[in-house]
Amino acid sequence: MQRRSRRMARAVFGAALALTLAGAASAAQRPDAWVTTKVKMSLLTSEGVSARDVHVDTVDGRVTLHGSVPTQAEKARAEQVASKVEGASQVRNLLQVVAPKQEAKTEATDAQVETNVKARLKADRALADSSISVQSVNQGVVLLSGKARTLSDAYRAVDVTARVPGVRRVASEIQSPDTLGDAELWRDGSYDAAAYEKSTARDTWITTAAKVRLIASSETPGFDINVDTNNGIVTLFGMVESQEMKRSAEAEVRKVGGVKNVVNDLQIVAQAKQERVEHKDDQISQAIQTRYDAIGGLEDSKIDIAVSNGVTRLTGTVSSRSDQVAALTVARSTAGVVRVIDDLRLEPPAVSTR
Repeated sequence: MQRRSRRMARAVFGAALALTLAGAASAAQRPDAWVTTKVKMSLLTSEGVSARDVHVDTVDGRVTLHGSVPTQAEKARAEQVASKVEGASQVRNLLQVVAPKQEAKTEATDAQVETNVKARLKADRALADSSISVQSVNQGVVLLSGKARTLSDAYRAVDVTARVPGVRRVASEIQSPDTLGDAELWRDGSYDAAAYEKSTARDTWITTAAKVRLIASSETPGFDINVDTNNGIVTLFGMVESQEMKRSAEAEVRKVGGVKNVVNDLQIVAQAKQERVEHKDDQISQAIQTRYDAIGGLEDSKIDIAVSNGVTRLTGTVSSRSDQVAALTVARSTAGVVRVIDDLRLEPPAVSTR
């Protein structure tokens, strides 16, 4: 068993997740949660792609697109849009081309669309703290403007608008913070229905909590499972080795507070078809250490790494829950790690009284 200790500095959640598996990434790379949000917004606001049925997840800067689009051209366009987002080091395009159902179309005038969009935005309690308005509607293209309290609010407004019948595309001039605050990623304790039912951060919290459960579970390969949440409905995609793992992943996610339903699109890929490379415990520990070192700015926490037969135990203290998630994900995504045991404790840095 190899044990290493070091001082880690606080970082925005997921900064660690933007590292490549080789550990050669720059500390300036964007957090995965930020990349996911930006990709979703870009898909919804770009010409030439229908993104209402597209799910997005990011791990180690690698973006995975899952769901369906009506044409091959839109599939290619979606990948192109996602690849241009800062922090997206790679795009895995799992989108399926599915011809849209033949449904009777209801024509809506721009005036009707504007009225309906305004009503939807006003009725959304999660957007009550933001001042977002409809600037114009032109041939189904809705231009939103105003100020959003958080980046999550800005995305929520775009998403809500895109789902209004008659909206062909959404353009955004919304002003918002360009970072995800810790409160948007994690709230200490269990799911707080009173707080999250009126918050645009609910889906992000659910996604984060689901990933933590999958990473920590001995029954699921959390790193190979993608998670996306929309209005409390979680979609799982990626790959697992067996039907039992697929069922276990769904069962773990259903334990997360706030989950309304789980859509399990995980694909079963036999172990024999997956590349396996043997790694020594001391090499694994050093690789995790190296990846932590590459992040920089994590000095308010102290983490011990212990590896035995690929099982990695993290002990010590972290300064925030977002640091905890980042440390867990970096460890789990390091080559050779078969499981991560989370024994980290929260110990926020002392606040200066000066």
